[in-house]
Amino acid sequence: MTFEEMLLKRESCRAYDPTRPVTREDLTKICEAGRLTPSGCNSQPWRFLAVDEAEARKKLCDALVLESGRTGAPWREDCNAFIVLIEDEAKLMPGVAEYYGTTQRFAQGDIGMACLNMCYRAMELGLSTCIIGMADQKKLREAFAIPEKHEIRMVLAVGYPKEDKPARPKARKPFESVVSFNEWK
Repeated sequence: MTFEEMLLKRESCRAYDPTRPVTREDLTKICEAGRLTPSGCNSQPWRFLAVDEAEARKKLCDALVLESGRTGAPWREDCNAFIVLIEDEAKLMPGVAEYYGTTQRFAQGDIGMACLNMCYRAMELGLSTCIIGMADQKKLREAFAIPEKHEIRMVLAVGYPKEDKPARPKARKPFESVVSFNEWK
């Protein structure tokens, strides 16, 4: 599959096949794609917590439900693996950190790029993904002993889709409304 084909086909999966586990080998390959992602000043401001054992998955699924009962992942219990993307302290060049007044200036973008690389690697392996932004931070910290100084940015669901369906057409803004050359338009 070409990169353009991947761009057109990749979509968030919200219906996983609970009978097909994700292998530790595939989960490792996906995490390696995140680890190899470029980052601002090569700071690599991330930690990845792969969750694939039943008891750990149960704790993670519980943390995907907020105190109010709301969840962005009502299908979560059918998914066999997750990766929690956690912001680590970035080490920027002194001049860059001094200019921006923080070492974390690029961290969120870097973590987003790592997550996208993980999504495409999973896709290459025949797996589907969904990026989950809504989670109970306190429950995640307690369940997995994640220190307070680390911000939990997102959870990536990884698994086999329940059905192999053709990709939906992309609903995107027109090219001309998001791209201009040589001046702001």
